[in-house]
Amino acid sequence: MSNLKKIGIDLYGGDNAPESVIQGAIFALENKFLNNCELVIVGNKKDYSEKFNKFNNVSFIDAENTVDNHTKPTQALKMKTSSIYKGCELLKNKELDAFVSAGNTGALLSAGTFVAGRLKGIKRPALAVALPSKTTPKILIDAGANAEVKPEFFYDFAREGIAYADFMGIKNPKIAILNIGTEEGKGSTLVKNAANYLKEKNLNYVGFIEGRDVFTGDYDILITDGFTGNTVLKTIEGTAYYILSELKASIKKGGLFAKLGALMMKGSLYSLKTKLDYRQYGGTFFLGVNGILVKAHGSSDSEAIANALYVASEAAKKDIVSRITKEV
Repeated sequence: MSNLKKIGIDLYGGDNAPESVIQGAIFALENKFLNNCELVIVGNKKDYSEKFNKFNNVSFIDAENTVDNHTKPTQALKMKTSSIYKGCELLKNKELDAFVSAGNTGALLSAGTFVAGRLKGIKRPALAVALPSKTTPKILIDAGANAEVKPEFFYDFAREGIAYADFMGIKNPKIAILNIGTEEGKGSTLVKNAANYLKEKNLNYVGFIEGRDVFTGDYDILITDGFTGNTVLKTIEGTAYYILSELKASIKKGGLFAKLGALMMKGSLYSLKTKLDYRQYGGTFFLGVNGILVKAHGSSDSEAIANALYVASEAAKKDIVSRITKEV
């Protein structure tokens, strides 16, 4: 197993854990999502190891279920036997090539930053999210790690985003800042100073993007503070679910012809649902951490967990950390 990439999973992370984690891990193993990888489950071996007896590439690291959604980031640093702390410690010691958790975002960021550590030259790790678009995915960064930022942090976000874009096969990505308008004179002092900061750097900075152009704008990486980015992300998720639920309700109420029309459009509707479904993207990366740290959605089901393990394994194989290091 020494040549295998070691992918860790937090057994207790998420609203539906540990059941969703167990089911997702088994699905990933059975469907070859973890080829040339060893799955390291960070949790109670005694209670759950028998569920993985048929796999020869699974191991356990004992840890406790002590971090919940109410745990403060500073408290998480004191919980040295928790699954989040131990997973990040394994990253630091290079005993894992990647670690996946659907647990408390603040606790995970805190442990990632102060236990695994930051990459040299990076002041602030950030949460990077792939958004759907008509062509290649758009990258939103920061999507929730840093609620309060300084203009110079946008430079860290840009470099982290460039590495993520390279991982996704996007070369020479166009970088934009999220703003209330595209004109240079618009926006807060923060975004205007951040724009001036990025202009001074040797980056492919293209200017401001408005919220209505998030999916269609001529850019590849969209930079903002974590408070705004997380609000955008949650609004997108909520809007997508609302539209799909209203569409489903309208079809049910529409009678025979509406149902026949929906049947004829089944493939297109499924494609739309898949494109808007966060589970297909699996997890998002805390970039700038000294290791591959993947944050899965808190409400992840087994499908989302399996996809998060897949993106973590791909990032480990393609060594996304080295890509970020080259940008620093």
